[in-house]
Amino acid sequence: MFLPHCLRPRGFTLVEVLVVISIVGVLFALAFPAVQSAREAGRLMQCRSNLKNIGIALANFHDARKSFPLGSDLLAGTEQAWSARILPFLEEEALYRQIDFRQPWNGPLANQAAANQDVSVYVCPSGLLSAAGKQDYGGVFGTSLLPLAWGSAPSAMFGCGTLIVSSAQQSVPVSAKKITDGLSVTLCVGEAVDRSDGLANRWACGRNCFAQTDTRVDTGQLGGLYSPHPGGAQGLFADGHVLLLTDDIDSIVLGSICTRNGAEVVSGSDLAN
Repeated sequence: MFLPHCLRPRGFTLVEVLVVISIVGVLFALAFPAVQSAREAGRLMQCRSNLKNIGIALANFHDARKSFPLGSDLLAGTEQAWSARILPFLEEEALYRQIDFRQPWNGPLANQAAANQDVSVYVCPSGLLSAAGKQDYGGVFGTSLLPLAWGSAPSAMFGCGTLIVSSAQQSVPVSAKKITDGLSVTLCVGEAVDRSDGLANRWACGRNCFAQTDTRVDTGQLGGLYSPHPGGAQGLFADGHVLLLTDDIDSIVLGSICTRNGAEVVSGSDLAN
């Protein structure tokens, strides 16, 4: 049957198709940043949760042992890490029992298999690199941003932090009583995500500790706090609270929170974000 022209089925013209595609593209372009932002916000919260759980584990370790763990047992020649010592308090008792702390952290007959296992709480979800036994959070053992003596003594650049590297100058771990600056203004652990050093990014290796030498957050990956999160990197303080330390934090303030006993004055407004 012949239909009048006005009643015939009509398809889309090329111009109409192109207009629809353009509109869809614009809508996608508008929505994509919002979706990415929401995803990153979720990753930031997961990262914060990781650090909070690490903080609880460190507090429970302190309650049991009357001190925080050594950042690295370098003096004993094992380089066993703080993050290995607190495994039982992170519900990783089975993994902890696989470690012989009398041997090097990666000893092939004792600890290598354990060191290659992943511990999810030690991995920042915003990190891009992957590695067996990855660690994205480093213990803080000092800073070079303040006029301190060179060395690893309790008041020196590389011994004034909380999770210290054992040395002849300072062989015993730090207790809360030695954090005279105050637990709430003393950084204990900080993000150091995707470090290129193959040993510094392992939870079982004590080299995952660091001294804050970069004058700002996020200016490098080996000299201090570094994170893929927009605007800064998160830090865990000795009292257990977690804070995003912004990229524009003052270098003196940044150095001050890395010492446990420097008598620097740091207020809440200095760290507000």
